[in-house]
Amino acid sequence: MQITANAWNEYITRLSRLNQKAGQLMREYIGSHGTENTADLIAYAYGLVTKYGEGSAELACQMYDALAEAANAGVPAAEPAIPADYGEVARMVNATKDQNPANLPNGVSRLVKRAGADTTLKNAVRDGAEWAWVPHGDTCPFCITLASNGWQKASSKVLKGGHADHIHANCDCEFAIRFDHNTTVAGYDPEKYLKQYRDAGGDINKMRRVNYAANKERINAQKRAAYAERQKYLISAAERGKGPITKITDSVINDFPAVKVDWFTEDQNKQFRSLHKELLQTSRDKNNCFETAFIVSGDLSRKTIVFGDETTISIPPLSTGLNSWILHNHPRNSSFSIEDIAAVTIPGYQGITIAKNNGGLEILTKSPNCDNIRLQNDVRRFLIRKPNKISDSDAQKMISKWVEKGWVKWLIVEKQK
Repeated sequence: MQITANAWNEYITRLSRLNQKAGQLMREYIGSHGTENTADLIAYAYGLVTKYGEGSAELACQMYDALAEAANAGVPAAEPAIPADYGEVARMVNATKDQNPANLPNGVSRLVKRAGADTTLKNAVRDGAEWAWVPHGDTCPFCITLASNGWQKASSKVLKGGHADHIHANCDCEFAIRFDHNTTVAGYDPEKYLKQYRDAGGDINKMRRVNYAANKERINAQKRAAYAERQKYLISAAERGKGPITKITDSVINDFPAVKVDWFTEDQNKQFRSLHKELLQTSRDKNNCFETAFIVSGDLSRKTIVFGDETTISIPPLSTGLNSWILHNHPRNSSFSIEDIAAVTIPGYQGITIAKNNGGLEILTKSPNCDNIRLQNDVRRFLIRKPNKISDSDAQKMISKWVEKGWVKWLIVEKQK
């Protein structure tokens, strides 16, 4: 019997949706609440792991039972594995939060995925079935090496500490099981994977280098897309916990300063000013003076309006074309946060502005010779180095560095007297 490509792909897709949804919700939670309250962070992560882990385990049960029935194996119904308990989720959150909080969504996704893998393997051990690690999609050298081992008799050795041992983030490879030597998964070719391993001299790092060289553009494009997805949530950390917000007055709107963007025409600069005045009025009249954003097309002809709360706003996927702008207000009149400048490094955005509730204005725009990848790498290194120690001056220091290198222009216009 052969498990068809369509059947296997559908199974992997359904599992992946659960993993990705859990990670997405964790990312959104961090975007709205930050990572300061560890207890709340653990509680939310545990809820996601439990809910979506149970779904992953149930899908694994359905696949296991379908294969057992097709093979006339005569084994009991599959039993779902229990998702990670509170203690394990807490350990994951505490370790990841201190080292790299940006990886918390990946940690949640991994534990959700593991619940399905645990289900498959524990039932296979119970029933004496065989298992194989089947690659799917863009497969890393580590998974290729595991897949080269072929079909193996299920035993407790495959479970480390009672859990599947091969689970890592951003991976759609999965355990397959069979009850006879004639069953396989369409496209699974352990001999091919073994040749790749041997051609690299058994060196996984060499396999990584060879794979990267052969697929450099595609891999870099995927990394950029993943980075953009992670950074689409604009969190004004500099605004958080800084006293009462400033109410927007008629005089602030009417006297908002004129702006001058070098490559705009005179009419476009006037329109740019009008958009900021409209932004402040929209924030005041429709959002209680809280954070509001206009995502504006490069020619200023189209905009998308997004409402946030007093400290946070979520920027949706780019829908206004290349060279778009993020115009938003800061209720407490702070400068750019590290998350603000991370948002502008998303490909497609030309710049970001802050219309402060007191009437001040800041503009950050990319220069023609800007290397967007360098900007992203600077932000990424900073967040890894100082994940929980971001001060108000850190973002300004990074912008100043970029200005010195000629990558960006930074304009500050004080409020009208």
